[in-house]
Amino acid sequence: MPPMNLILMLHTHLPYVLHHGRWPHGSDWLCEAAIDTYLPLVEVLRRLERRRTPLGLTVGFTPVLAGQLRHSSFHAELAAYFEQRLAACDEAYASQAEEGGPLVELVEFWRARLVRLRLLWHEIERDIPGEFQRLANAGLLELTGSAATHGFLPLLGRDESIALQLEVGWREHVRTFGERPYGCWLPECAYRPAGVWDPLPGISRAAERSG
Repeated sequence: MPPMNLILMLHTHLPYVLHHGRWPHGSDWLCEAAIDTYLPLVEVLRRLERRRTPLGLTVGFTPVLAGQLRHSSFHAELAAYFEQRLAACDEAYASQAEEGGPLVELVEFWRARLVRLRLLWHEIERDIPGEFQRLANAGLLELTGSAATHGFLPLLGRDESIALQLEVGWREHVRTFGERPYGCWLPECAYRPAGVWDPLPGISRAAERSG
């Protein structure tokens, strides 16, 4: 068989949740993503960097997500979230140890993981997008962007709106990461073929539009 090349594309996005409370769809959502996805990914990539392991990896950030990850409010929220999770681990450990429970090792695992990731977050100066940019500059990955607000492009009523979504997304990527994105992730992978566009039957908005 001929050799095969694998390129892994990871798309990251969250809607704007800062300043909308914490749970269930406020800042806790963003903090969970940071602890369960973005920081562990940084941890693995830094390990591969030390081993000089070549990768075929592309990571996409929507402007909405990247902006939140760099916002000072997120830094405060994630610091508080770490403290909350560690306090929960301490309470669970005390309860399990006192009762001779079987989950002591599990609690120890999660506590050690949280401590390790919090240390990593401070090592990268609490700048998750900045660390991905550093890893990109080191040749570990490529960064790509997306539309400004992750808008569902095929259903936007005007072509100018689509163009503006893409233009603002491009400019925000440059502002955040300091260079042009390698590509653009279409929100929800949505595509509209060329032809008559009539999203709402009975409404006189049908028009010939490009794909």
